[in-house]
Amino acid sequence: MITILGIVTIAAVCAVWFLKREWMQFVVGVAVAFPQTAGLIVLGNGFPLFYLAVVMIAVLSIPYLLFAIAAPDRVPAIDSRGLTVPDRLALALVAWAAVITIAGPRIFRGMRVFAPELGVDAQVTNMAMLQPSLGNLAQLGYLTFAVLFLLLSGRMFQVDRRILGTALWVSIVLAAVRIVAEPFWPRALLQNMPTFNYATPERLSGTFYEPSVLGLYLVAAAGYFVARLFAPSAGGRIPAVIALALVAIDFAMNESGTALLGLGVLGMLAAVFAFVRLAAAPRQRVRPLLVAGSVAAIGLVLTQLPLLVSLAAGSAEDKADSKSFVARTASNLRSLQITIESAGLGIGLGGNRPSSFFFLVLSCLGILGLGLLAALVVVALTRALRIAVASPAAWGLAGVLIAAIVAVPDLSMPVIWISLAACLFPWRPPQVEVENLRRRAYPIPVALAD
Repeated sequence: MITILGIVTIAAVCAVWFLKREWMQFVVGVAVAFPQTAGLIVLGNGFPLFYLAVVMIAVLSIPYLLFAIAAPDRVPAIDSRGLTVPDRLALALVAWAAVITIAGPRIFRGMRVFAPELGVDAQVTNMAMLQPSLGNLAQLGYLTFAVLFLLLSGRMFQVDRRILGTALWVSIVLAAVRIVAEPFWPRALLQNMPTFNYATPERLSGTFYEPSVLGLYLVAAAGYFVARLFAPSAGGRIPAVIALALVAIDFAMNESGTALLGLGVLGMLAAVFAFVRLAAAPRQRVRPLLVAGSVAAIGLVLTQLPLLVSLAAGSAEDKADSKSFVARTASNLRSLQITIESAGLGIGLGGNRPSSFFFLVLSCLGILGLGLLAALVVVALTRALRIAVASPAAWGLAGVLIAAIVAVPDLSMPVIWISLAACLFPWRPPQVEVENLRRRAYPIPVALAD
């Protein structure tokens, strides 16, 4: 059964494909703001909007690809790059995931695991036993579609930092809207994934099924929009300031330990990065506005330090004393044991679900899978940070991964993959932005300007 939003997604993808394909990244970005909303329901299982959009893009690409094979000189490509290092890493990740996901549950059948469908808290004293399931193939399918999206990005439609910005804008705006419109929130339309238990409205979860996922998007939005304040852009800084104000409002209502810890780690990472950059370029021109803003921010933190410490310590203490914290820690420790017991191979996607994204990848895909994914992320961050206009995508990706490592163990989360796409592939901003870059004398590659 196809849902209302599923129909809207298919119609939007088809319309944009034929009328104005450079807008495809905005359609995909909007879909990513609803990662736990079903576009299609088959046999009691929901298919998210993002993956429905990817399937439609792949289907629409088939005639184009066939014609390109038959007459390569007659088909203009958005990007004619060959198989790049990121492409090879992503394909290797899928290949290894396929091998271990099919073989792992059979080789290590009966191993004690935290089954994804049963929840962490209920399994601390009664863990499930590993066995092959449809969930293994489903998770492998999601990873395959996500990598397919990476391969199509930039080749079949334009991708730049705005795909991530669109997803974050829609997420934080709708979360703020839900604060004042909770009685009228369209639950039947948005909260329709059959296998999910959606959170109650006591804590803000926005368009997501639990507050921690909104917390992940808030950390990513903080990194993205703070970087927008310092990145060259024709749009000015006012939209970034408005977005950060919405992030602050959503954060106050979200009360998520994921957002609290994620923002703290991201802030420390940004401080270290800024210090290293300044130390490496001592002759760089210092902007008075940046200095004044930094002094004001440091002064605010110092004057309000007791209150901040009290809030952070109180939240951390509540988390540490909770049953949930004990269960999450136990699931992560068991995941480390699973990695050792499987000789570092992992047990396959869908075989184990701890509390942390890091331990999820390690226990399911093993050391090799974790290494391939880490290499892909490092390449993406390195490429994006080299170009000022793309740096917000890098900080958005960093925020996503930090929050996921804290408490969002989901490799199929669409925001991970659009963040990678925004960092990895060509950035082709509007010509006015290119001219703006030239006027400000930012060192950008010739390919970007062209």
